[in-house]
Amino acid sequence: MKIGCGTVLFRKFELERSLAAMREIGFEYFETQAVGPWCPHVDVDKDDPEDLVRLQKKYGFKAITGLWSKDGNIIANQNAIESGIRTVEFAAAAGIPVVHTGDGKKPKDMSDEDAYKVLEEKLGRILEAAKKYGVTMAIEPHGTFSLTLAGLKNILSIGTPDVLGINYDAANIFRSGYVESGNNKSGWQNGGEGENEVDVLKGVIDRVVHCHAKDLNAEKQCVPVGTGLVRVKDCVEVLKAADYQGVVSVETEGGDDFDQVVELAAKSYAYLNAVIKGEVK
Repeated sequence: MKIGCGTVLFRKFELERSLAAMREIGFEYFETQAVGPWCPHVDVDKDDPEDLVRLQKKYGFKAITGLWSKDGNIIANQNAIESGIRTVEFAAAAGIPVVHTGDGKKPKDMSDEDAYKVLEEKLGRILEAAKKYGVTMAIEPHGTFSLTLAGLKNILSIGTPDVLGINYDAANIFRSGYVESGNNKSGWQNGGEGENEVDVLKGVIDRVVHCHAKDLNAEKQCVPVGTGLVRVKDCVEVLKAADYQGVVSVETEGGDDFDQVVELAAKSYAYLNAVIKGEVK
């Protein structure tokens, strides 16, 4: 199991400065986002994928593990297909194996049945591109359907395991909230009572291709992994039992000052190392 870090922790800061800090902490893997202006570290319409690879090599990272799609709110976003395909193309060119996306929150005036049909059609188009370019799309629990075990399984039926998996985020299941990011803001809306994040992971473990490690306090604010209420250790144990060989990538919504972000990332890295080695009881 590998430990990675998302550049979204440092979304307010220049990418190279962020990568340098992550390597100094000890991270050997990173992921980033194409969700500007929320996290403007990659622009799939303007940037050269080879430039991102050069930065990976410059700072000594072994790999870039994932890239968040530009328009991940598939159901409601009119650009979801076009930008999803473009993100897949960028990821393939940069050697990034996984593109994260989400179902998003359906419009209030749309029925669940109609919303799922829209998701099925749009995601199906993106999966065609993913298959062509050898990239795996990973649904993150992030919206109307994906925040429950039944909903995740239903989404997974849209594609085969070679092109569609899960970027599992236990904190999102725990929080049970819809997130919508844009215009440098992020809003969580209560999605009802959350399911048990460990049980949900057990139910989809065979389709997990990437993981986020995020922890939350009682106010649902991000804190160093291992210091909050999310059952991170239990989830890592599920991954270990399944012989998961992928990455567990530290993530927050960013927003703190640079030194605070570094401290959170360092504490999270140390905790995940200890859990994976079996040093945390």
